[in-house]
Amino acid sequence: MLTERAQAAHVSAGQLRWRYIVALSLIAFMTIASQVVVQFLIAGKQHDTHVVNIAGRQRMLSQTIAKTSSYLVHADALDAQSRLTDQLAQSLSQWERAHRGLLLGDTEHGLPGKNSAAIKALFTQIERPYAAVLDAARSILASPGNTAELAKAVRIIQEHEPAFLKGMNDIVLRFDQEARDKITFARWLELGLMAVTLLVLLLEAGFIFAPATRRIEHDMQELANREDDLESLFTVSPTAILLVDSKKLTILHANRKAANFIGLSNTEIVQGTLYDHLDDHYDANRRFLEKLLNDEALNEYEVVRLDARRSAFETLVSVRPITYAGRSAFVLGITNATELKKAQETLEFFATFDEVSGLMSRHIGLLMLNKSMERSKRDGEQTTICFADLDGLMAVNDRFGRAEGDWLIHTVAQVLTGLIEPSDIAIRLGGDEFLLILHHCSPEGGDFLMYRAEERLAEIESEAKKPFHLHISFGTVAYSPDRHATANELIAEADALMSRVKQEKKLRLKRPQGHVHAV
Repeated sequence: MLTERAQAAHVSAGQLRWRYIVALSLIAFMTIASQVVVQFLIAGKQHDTHVVNIAGRQRMLSQTIAKTSSYLVHADALDAQSRLTDQLAQSLSQWERAHRGLLLGDTEHGLPGKNSAAIKALFTQIERPYAAVLDAARSILASPGNTAELAKAVRIIQEHEPAFLKGMNDIVLRFDQEARDKITFARWLELGLMAVTLLVLLLEAGFIFAPATRRIEHDMQELANREDDLESLFTVSPTAILLVDSKKLTILHANRKAANFIGLSNTEIVQGTLYDHLDDHYDANRRFLEKLLNDEALNEYEVVRLDARRSAFETLVSVRPITYAGRSAFVLGITNATELKKAQETLEFFATFDEVSGLMSRHIGLLMLNKSMERSKRDGEQTTICFADLDGLMAVNDRFGRAEGDWLIHTVAQVLTGLIEPSDIAIRLGGDEFLLILHHCSPEGGDFLMYRAEERLAEIESEAKKPFHLHISFGTVAYSPDRHATANELIAEADALMSRVKQEKKLRLKRPQGHVHAV
């Protein structure tokens, strides 16, 4: 009778292959099924948490609406009335959108809207007080100065708010309960899948691992031969490569490229560790070493390398784990990133900013204007643009040279950026044209800013004593979704206003000013 070892020896490679395929297929199927189900439930849990938070916030917003409405009744000062009205409008907008999102879904706010029948029924119960509060708040915003209408609307809000709060509290509790039920189901399902997976693993151990032992021994010998081949590849590789022990981070081998890169011989390098070349005083190096010891996959990770003279260089390192001479090791591919990074930063700067003025370039600026218009349309905030034209730039270039023209452009750019808020944007559209995007700003505020710019330019003209004037013409327009479908339409309107201002300047200069004496 054959022994167990002899039976294992008689198992062919083909039989082992099919056993592995069957076992691994079952494990893969169970693993994928487990991950798909669990990830689906986890994703649902994330939605549930967000939904509970939004539902809870609805109660706070409804209280804010009631308090703000009540304060409006007693507000005497116009500033206080305006502030409270703005606060009411903002709270009402958030309250209304959240209610609609909880009921029907809102992708942007992460609300799925897939509610159970119980939650839908609870929403039906609060629909009447919700609609009453909503209509009353809207009437306050529509007629802020009507005292009688305001008092009536406040009474309606105070009458229906308790019913809404109670109903909303029931909805929050129901959302929370359904979320906990999903977690309980997920736990039991995961335990079931894990039990089946463990059973498959036990069967695999009995029918595959034992007969595979002798074949693994044979493969280990082949692996040793391949390590010799790996040594040869290290020697001829054109990339700087270090072979590092994964536990102690001692350097086992460095190819010629790595030795030249570090500035030491291979013998000197292998006498130390990776810590000798990556000073852990640098945060990037410390994080890299921590990730390396945690066996995390790293690709083109940026570190600071110290050469033989202790000079620092930015370096990109890619790491791959291998088994070398029977032990776990890392192969580190090293690339000098300093020059590459400088070139990339230069390209990114000139793609984003105008070289002469230092302002945002036309292409990026128009993208930012489109985003500002979208945000203004969505949130109702006022956005104003100022289209400015630098008077006489062509004449300055022709008479005094392009260097003076560049100075003029740069000076105007500095004045504009010094006057706008940090959240505003200054753009050079090209040539003598500039564009300012002013957030939360009226056209009157934009005009005032440009008048200040003209005053500052007059001061600079007096100080610099240049043989030319520093004047700008401008047109200011507030964005309106009804009139401006595109950024080009908004800019065109501001450009037209600027052109009229420039024409009026020319006409004023041509008119006789007082008595002119012939010389």
